[in-house]
Amino acid sequence: MRGRTVAVITGDVNASSNLQENDARRLEYTLQNCYQLLLSSLPDAKIEGFTSFRGDSWQFVAGNAVMAVRATLLYRCLLLVQSDREFKKKIHTSAAIGFGPITFLPSEISAAGGGEAYEYSGKRLDKLRRRVPGMGVSGLGETDSFLDSLLGVIDALSRHWTALQAKAVSMALQGLAQTEIARHWNPPITQQGVHKHLSAAGWPAIEPALRWAETTIRDCIKKYNT
Repeated sequence: MRGRTVAVITGDVNASSNLQENDARRLEYTLQNCYQLLLSSLPDAKIEGFTSFRGDSWQFVAGNAVMAVRATLLYRCLLLVQSDREFKKKIHTSAAIGFGPITFLPSEISAAGGGEAYEYSGKRLDKLRRRVPGMGVSGLGETDSFLDSLLGVIDALSRHWTALQAKAVSMALQGLAQTEIARHWNPPITQQGVHKHLSAAGWPAIEPALRWAETTIRDCIKKYNT
């Protein structure tokens, strides 16, 4: 693995064919809107190049590859919240993270780029389509299987989240303490209310697992780049 390692994240909305025609047309706007929220919510991930294609697929690049899992999970949270608001239903998406260098990244269109990270992400997504769990990684060698197992558990938990649980997790992913989440809620709620949402979502188990994933990814990148 040569060159600076980034992460290409490619996703495919689950069961999009079941959406009514008007909702299907609005879905692309919702995917774009979630990306804009992600940009402002997680600037340290250095995300860029969002593309949506075929109406129900999406892709972006995380220049800070260590934060790729966090960015992916946050995007999924935002989609759950937005879809509940826009369509009155929870929309889930598969997501494949490909790690590696890229040879070309247009300023605005990720899908026109090229390089190992794109290849890893695309091939991993092909294996995830129409399957559960719906999150996976590729490009980190023998570590892929460990991260896949971890993401499979997180994926299984997230598919049972309510919109309120996803909202609480989305703010926790940004590093906000429970008291801060309570203040940012609109309208504000109690810290106990936030704790209830996060506990029901499994966040006390997800948070240390996410920290382990980020440490492991950092170590792998350092190993491959030396």
